[in-house]
Amino acid sequence: MKWYRRIAIGFFILLALTVVARWAQLWPTPAESQSNPAAQTARSQSAQSQSAPRPTAQQAAQQGTPGPATELLKLMAVDKPDFGIKVAQTFDSSGKPAYETKGGDLLFFTNASVSYNSTADKPMIIVIDARTRKIIAVADVDMPSTPHGITLSPDAKYIYLPSGPSVTGGRGRAEGFFGSPGASPTAVVDAKTLKLAALINTGGSTHHTQVFADKYVYFDSFRGPLPIFLLDPATNKVVRGIPAGDFNGRPYIGFPSPDSKFIYVTVRPGISRDASGREMDGWLSKINAETMQEIATFPVGPGPVWTAITQDGETGYVTLAPVSKLVKLDLKTGKILGAAPTGRGPYGIRLSPDEKIAYVASKGEGGNGQKGATFAAIDTSTMSIIREQLSCPEGLCQADHIILSPDGKELWVSNNLGSLSVFDRETLKMLATIQTPKLGDPHGGTFVQVAPDNRSAKVVADIGGPHGGVNPYTPFAKATAPTGGSSNALTVVAKEFKFAPATLDVTGGQKVTFEFENKDEVDHNIVSQEGAFREVILGGSQKKTVEWTAPSKAGTFKFVCTYHRGMEMTVNVK
Repeated sequence: MKWYRRIAIGFFILLALTVVARWAQLWPTPAESQSNPAAQTARSQSAQSQSAPRPTAQQAAQQGTPGPATELLKLMAVDKPDFGIKVAQTFDSSGKPAYETKGGDLLFFTNASVSYNSTADKPMIIVIDARTRKIIAVADVDMPSTPHGITLSPDAKYIYLPSGPSVTGGRGRAEGFFGSPGASPTAVVDAKTLKLAALINTGGSTHHTQVFADKYVYFDSFRGPLPIFLLDPATNKVVRGIPAGDFNGRPYIGFPSPDSKFIYVTVRPGISRDASGREMDGWLSKINAETMQEIATFPVGPGPVWTAITQDGETGYVTLAPVSKLVKLDLKTGKILGAAPTGRGPYGIRLSPDEKIAYVASKGEGGNGQKGATFAAIDTSTMSIIREQLSCPEGLCQADHIILSPDGKELWVSNNLGSLSVFDRETLKMLATIQTPKLGDPHGGTFVQVAPDNRSAKVVADIGGPHGGVNPYTPFAKATAPTGGSSNALTVVAKEFKFAPATLDVTGGQKVTFEFENKDEVDHNIVSQEGAFREVILGGSQKKTVEWTAPSKAGTFKFVCTYHRGMEMTVNVK
């Protein structure tokens, strides 16, 4: 026998022995099968879970079941908690503050990228005084990518700048494209010095970030092991996430429900178009935020992008870019409740404080040439356009994200072609246009409230909605009071940086209706931690009616404006 035949025979014998040995490890003996019915049941359930269709709204249990990718990773023993997402490098970010603040300041943080028509060499962090609408600080961030949606840690100490698509592939810089090969790190930046503090390797291109439950930072990501995950800003470690394979499609953007119990993720099918070229329908995936398991899927139409959720968590609004529609659906049953036309290729959504209007940015997404230049106000009852207008003065822009100011009075619209536009929410009058340096490409932003003593700060709003106990939404402000006790309307006026009356007397357990009126042109707030009265923000010349139940125990409680030191009211409970 020739030598090469001997080698070939030996190789095949070795391979056969290896297969037999591995089979013996995986397959139980007859005795094991008969004596361990639980093992048989587990295997049967595993097989069923991988072959069964995805859960629908009617089938799903609220806990959810592990998806196919989760089960496969367990079998492979590679389902590590962090999935390889970890800090790759740290830096000394100490130094002199890049800007000065004073107690009560309201700041707006955004990022400007190097994509589209930007002339910038590096991504930038931009800090804006939200009241004067002036840029107060700009800093370059040395990272080879074009990052998108920015946020901060809930305590506003660190900025999280998503990696975005790599610019090394060429198309990433030109179009903000997320399909280019390679993965850039996510940047962590000191929010005061604006210096790089750390780089986090996520294995993919992180897209948008949001504050989650006033505790974690939420990420969505492309091409990485976890398209949805939560990061603890105290350690920069992954808390939990869901593997890409569990979606049975291509997840795009997720948004937590206001109570943080669920995450709603827009998902497109693995094959985008059918044989005729028609874009295939996508769906909204409902994820249990605690178990990170899918509990329901709601078909919504082709190319779903963004989701806005009502404060009671019952209704959702989803933009469908390819067909320029806004879909309204019941988030418990998945039933489509209506659809409205929008501008060209809709993207971001924000609801008005009374949730009667949806503001929708027309980006030109979904095969519409990225040439959108408007945003629309849509009546959520009739699902019809009230008004559509340019999102920048000349229409040379590309409306992307819409952020509602913490007082609910302004809409901040990021335009991909180098500007931010600020609108009066009620009149839709343009109040200001903020040009980004070097025509940097902004994506969204985050509002930060500086504490009255100027020693700390907190995130109060981002693309996901309100945070930090500051909430302009009417259903949230008008909390239901316990039964019992009498009810009286009390008028409180804020004028010349004073509350009038300065003192109020109520009885224990009394249901009180406060009718607040701000007669100053500047914003005020009123809050009492000791009196369990949640913060109410009063914009200049604004009125609000809020219900409160007085503590049952007698005492004296201070109601204060944290924006302006010394502005307070005393409530005596007798």
